[in-house]
Amino acid sequence: MKRYWVSWFSDGPFTLEWPWWISGERMADGMVSFCAAVQAPDEESARDIIKQAMDDPEQRFEWRFYNERPDDWSPFCERFQRADWMKWD
Repeated sequence: MKRYWVSWFSDGPFTLEWPWWISGERMADGMVSFCAAVQAPDEESARDIIKQAMDDPEQRFEWRFYNERPDDWSPFCERFQRADWMKWD
């Protein structure tokens, strides 16, 4: 499995056990910016994990970025802290 750092704008709820955080809000339309760390076999699968997590497939959604990270990468840092519910190795 590869590691990905993914970010998107959305205005609806989602359910994701991988680590994720709210990282901001776009003032023009109120869309919230999210960042998440996912493990997937490839980039397309990483994007699919996020899209399938959306509670409503019709909600507004816009990709910001999706970047493959090194095998030893951890998403946790001072800004993005780990919570007990987050699944990561």
